[in-house]
Amino acid sequence: MKKILFGVVGWNIAETTRMIEVAHIFKDEYECHFFSYGGDFEHLVEEAGYPLHHLSPHEDETKIQHLFKVDRGETFKQPWTLEELRARIQSETELIKKLRPSFAFLGSVLTFSLSCKIEKVKLFNVFPINLSKPYLEAGLPLSPFIPGWLNRLGGWILLNIPLLINNFRKVYKENGFKPPQNALEIWSGDVNIAADVKELSLLRELPQDWFFSGPLFAHLNRVIPQNIVDALEKSQKPKVYFAMGSSANAKILKQTLACFESMDVLVVAPIKSHLSPTDKVPNNVMVTDWLPALQTLELVDVAITHGGQGTVQTTVMAGKPFVGIGMQPEQAINIHTFVKFGNALQIPKNKVSQQRFQKALKEIIENDKYHLKAKEAQTILKSVNTHQIIKDIVKSHLN
Repeated sequence: MKKILFGVVGWNIAETTRMIEVAHIFKDEYECHFFSYGGDFEHLVEEAGYPLHHLSPHEDETKIQHLFKVDRGETFKQPWTLEELRARIQSETELIKKLRPSFAFLGSVLTFSLSCKIEKVKLFNVFPINLSKPYLEAGLPLSPFIPGWLNRLGGWILLNIPLLINNFRKVYKENGFKPPQNALEIWSGDVNIAADVKELSLLRELPQDWFFSGPLFAHLNRVIPQNIVDALEKSQKPKVYFAMGSSANAKILKQTLACFESMDVLVVAPIKSHLSPTDKVPNNVMVTDWLPALQTLELVDVAITHGGQGTVQTTVMAGKPFVGIGMQPEQAINIHTFVKFGNALQIPKNKVSQQRFQKALKEIIENDKYHLKAKEAQTILKSVNTHQIIKDIVKSHLN
């Protein structure tokens, strides 16, 4: 059977599960192989039934925490040394030669884009449209919280200044390729598929070989614990889903968690991995491990989310309004998109206070206009057959 090779960043649940969802589209026609350099969510690949290749150099917890900070825009120190990039390219190209895949999916493994160029493997990229190259070229905002001129300046810098990629530029040159001008060029494939719906996107027109596919989010093979189901079904209080993703800033998460204190709500919060045994949890909050998000959201009234694309899409697909607190710029724009649509409210991560948070949560619970717009957005998402669209795009671009 012909093969597909998927890269995954195993420390990010959203990126890992997105590639698993894509593999599900092709598993009847292709043998789907994955590789990763480490992380707590690698096991989801094998649990889904796919072979996983553990490549070196392995990314330990120190490296992963650095990568999380880069992802959240909290540091501008290059995440990989030149030697590490060379070793990653060698590991990936050796795996490509061994498997001889018909094509590949980037999966946000940035070195994989160069490895596929070296081995002449067609590379597909499934990603969020916000803050992508065409998004910035269209002059759309980097942040909903800064003036227009600063957004335009920031966009120009990201497109024209090689931030964080000097080592990437060197390794591209060493392999005979033109050095990338910006990180967004590295984060691209031969064909780019935005896992968004055009009607719910700030960007409506895409360049050649860029496509909208519709929503693509995780469907974890998990069961909601019965005590959680019973508590949600019996409660007469407004029910809230509180999730901040695998990339959460622990300080902001705990600050937000404390804001539920004294509120007349019941909260289910799959945030166990971010807490220590000594952290205080309000009495109205049920802390759990990772849950099947869509099924859980269908049992609540509203959500509090960090704004990751998958979490936002899952919330919208469940027909629930939400309050968003973005941990990094792309997440803030994801939230802003639905604030403009009318089914969300937004709080800047550096302005989370009990008063501001409780006011926003009360508003999103009690005002019917947010619930009506949430149902409207749900209808739009449900009208799109994402799996068929991705399958058609891939087939139309294979030689």
